[in-house]
Amino acid sequence: MFEDEFTDLQADMVDICNEYSKGLADKIFIYAANEGIILAHHFYCINGKVLDCQELNESELNIDFDVSDDCQEQVLDILNEDIQKIQVLCEKNKQPVPKLMKLVYEPKTKKFNAEYKYENQTTDEISEFDNYDAWFEEEKAKLESSSQS
Repeated sequence: MFEDEFTDLQADMVDICNEYSKGLADKIFIYAANEGIILAHHFYCINGKVLDCQELNESELNIDFDVSDDCQEQVLDILNEDIQKIQVLCEKNKQPVPKLMKLVYEPKTKKFNAEYKYENQTTDEISEFDNYDAWFEEEKAKLESSSQS
């Protein structure tokens, strides 16, 4: 069934990022863009800090995360494959293909939230990287403002 397969692919994306963060993230953020080129990226909220995937060792948890290029590449390969599988699944089932998915998972509460965009989010002036950077900064600002209140 379409919905089940779609959910399974998103769960696979969450699982690989949860594994990457050794199950210690308070929140996992997955950015998945598919506008002709596929761009996947992931970042985390750990120990009250929003950290890009290569910054996990700055979490002050005294744990050595494997943030090597090799490990990051393995995660991105899986995310990219899942984005491609979602596209194939949607096309096969005559469903619209998401151009952008923002997935947020909270391992401790198992809360999952997803935002989908079906129209292109990029322009000549705004790239997928700009959109990712904007989301990262937005989430960082949210966390910083909530921790000050």
